[in-house]
Amino acid sequence: MMPANQPMSIALGRNFAELAIFYMTTFWGRGCSMRQNGRSSRAKARQTSKLAEIRRALIAAGCDTTAKQAAVLGICRSTTWALLNSDKRAGPSAIIIKRILSSPILPVGVRLRFEEYVEDKIQGRYGHSERRAHAFRVALDSELTQPTH
Repeated sequence: MMPANQPMSIALGRNFAELAIFYMTTFWGRGCSMRQNGRSSRAKARQTSKLAEIRRALIAAGCDTTAKQAAVLGICRSTTWALLNSDKRAGPSAIIIKRILSSPILPVGVRLRFEEYVEDKIQGRYGHSERRAHAFRVALDSELTQPTH
């Protein structure tokens, strides 16, 4: 039993930093990488840059608030904010892309940026494996061919 006035890190003989280093070297050293989802930092930066480019195109088209951007994209505000402002950018799913591309009021410049994004993602330029890129293409194709209700 640990004394009530003794911090857990002292009782364990390690402080938080030592525990973090132990965890990282133990588990990340076993085939896992420090890259998020196996993507290189360069590919993630490329994806982040393209999403920022889409955001700039929306602002240039007069959509300077999240509400206006959501209305033009045809998705809800929280999804719009996460897509354009979030630091953890996994990118939009095939369903979200389908909704965006089917928006009748999507400005041409924004549509072109999204089409470039889709092409880059299918080509694996954002660090996704060939299998994940193929799965995205198949999901996007099936989403685009299904009728909307």
